Amino acid sequence: MSGGSEDRPERWKALNHTIAVNKLLGYENRVAMTNRAGHSPTVESNEQIYQFFEHFLRPAEPVSR
Repeated sequence: MSGGSEDRPERWKALNHTIAVNKLLGYENRVAMTNRAGHSPTVESNEQIYQFFEHFLRPAEPVSR
């Protein structure tokens, strides 16, 4: 999740629920939130999202034998 200056903790209910569901399923560190001073996305905030997606959605490299 990429949050701006208007995204205060009381708006994080869905994020915290997702973390709890992931933990129940045995996963950790699969939900992330970044914040920035303004509300509009920036080049930096978009890059953070892209890196998160690449890390978790990119297919695993085949193991060489």
